[in-house]
Amino acid sequence: MKQCRDSTGLHGRKLKRLLHQLCERAQDDVRRMPLYEESATHQLRVRVKKMLALLRLARAGIDEHTMQAMRLHLRTIKNTCATNRDHLVQSRLIDKLARRFHLAPKHRPHLMSGPPSAPSASTLQHQLYAMGQLIDSTCIGSLSEEQILAEHARCYRKGRRLMKEAFETTDKRTLHRWRHRVKDLYFQSLTLSHLPGAGRRIKRAQRLGHLLGRDQDLANLSQEPAFAMRRSPWAQVINEHRENLRGRYLSLGHKLYAPHGTRFSGKIAVCV
Repeated sequence: MKQCRDSTGLHGRKLKRLLHQLCERAQDDVRRMPLYEESATHQLRVRVKKMLALLRLARAGIDEHTMQAMRLHLRTIKNTCATNRDHLVQSRLIDKLARRFHLAPKHRPHLMSGPPSAPSASTLQHQLYAMGQLIDSTCIGSLSEEQILAEHARCYRKGRRLMKEAFETTDKRTLHRWRHRVKDLYFQSLTLSHLPGAGRRIKRAQRLGHLLGRDQDLANLSQEPAFAMRRSPWAQVINEHRENLRGRYLSLGHKLYAPHGTRFSGKIAVCV
């Protein structure tokens, strides 16, 4: 039977240490915001998403009330930074679509909302400090590798179910939920890179998350009043672009989630 490349695995103490490190680096990102707002905000959001993914691995060591509080703190940070990110992404997306489909300036409506103000550093630091305190209060350090891998397999199975749902519907909420589980699988696989097939999963999950993110950005853009006008070329361009993306992300999703959940669990159990 094929053995894993790294026998050290991921135990509870290491997972808890990783969460603390992410929390500390997120605080550094907040301190960088006055000088490097765009890059620091992006890095902060990435670290928050990774913390959410790793918290799913640590589910067995966190009581329900504490888990809810942790998610609330992290989602508050994400939502606080979301407006800035959404405005920047939409502006760049309009530029890209205008170049690619040769839309004339008169066919390029401007977003109705102006650029938002920078998020409050004190609010972000407060949320991160509270998060650090909650990490200390948990029993994550006592988790075994088997418990962590069981949660990793659970995340995979949930993403696989949502992948199947995505084949049957174009519902925005289903695609949004699937994207979150794909992101979880990506960040967890980075942390569990010693598992069999992790390298392939990392590449595919990263690409799939990117495609689903582009689809979500296009869907959000299509709901802006200026882009939903009748006789506007934008609606057709956005719909055609989303249809092209759909074929690509469904094909890649099938490859990422090819193994049945039971076979996936057995495969990663080889390393325990």
